[in-house]
Amino acid sequence: MTITLYDFPGKREEHTAWNPNVLKVRYSLAYKNLPYELVLVEYPDIEEKMKQLGASPTSTKADGSPLYTLPVIHDSATEAVVSDSFSIAQYLDDKYPSPPLFPNGTHAFHATFYDLFSTRIIEPIIQFFVPNIPSVLNPPSEEYFRRTRKEAYGMELERVLPGPERGEKEWQKVEESFGTLSKGMRKSDVLIMGGETPCFADFTVAGWLRSFKVVFGEQSKEWKDILRWHDGRWERLMKELEKYEPHQEQVTQESFVRL
Repeated sequence: MTITLYDFPGKREEHTAWNPNVLKVRYSLAYKNLPYELVLVEYPDIEEKMKQLGASPTSTKADGSPLYTLPVIHDSATEAVVSDSFSIAQYLDDKYPSPPLFPNGTHAFHATFYDLFSTRIIEPIIQFFVPNIPSVLNPPSEEYFRRTRKEAYGMELERVLPGPERGEKEWQKVEESFGTLSKGMRKSDVLIMGGETPCFADFTVAGWLRSFKVVFGEQSKEWKDILRWHDGRWERLMKELEKYEPHQEQVTQESFVRL
């Protein structure tokens, strides 16, 4: 059995494993102790490579054409090709059920949590996060990312980033959005659902948090703010899940694709 995970390359070693959606899968694979091969694909090559692989698009572009994104996995044991981090987590639980990402009776919770976290909690930080992504990309991906996001936003990425005065108020909204999640947890909870056993909700949050750490930078004000918010709750979560963070020893082989 060989699982191949398709991921984005980073500009430098410290930018390895930066994409939040792929990180959710890398945490999940580590939690299940499933080794995998890693194939790195630059942004301009994703569509053609995923079509060759037989992966399903995950959305549609503004013009109505299919949108292909990462993560995608290929499992040689079943020849399954699965797109989208939530669908991949479901597949992994179906085929490799122990330990579960969705503990018994929690699938509806996870589906709802995944949707709400990706919108209500994450949405306020996107205006800070997306303009910083080019700093971790190789030139081919950076050019593609800037061009396509300019088309999406109708402006250069630098203009998406709030200025100093508005930025302070908008950053406070980010803290408040994470506070919404924090208020739903007991003060003693480290993991999202409490207890001592992580689940996909934890890896969803941790995937975004690790992405913030890489994209903003470990020494950035943004990352230091996040760690201190809500009495250090998010720092405690990251420390609890450190054992599942992406490490090279989990990767049996790494290759780079350019088309």
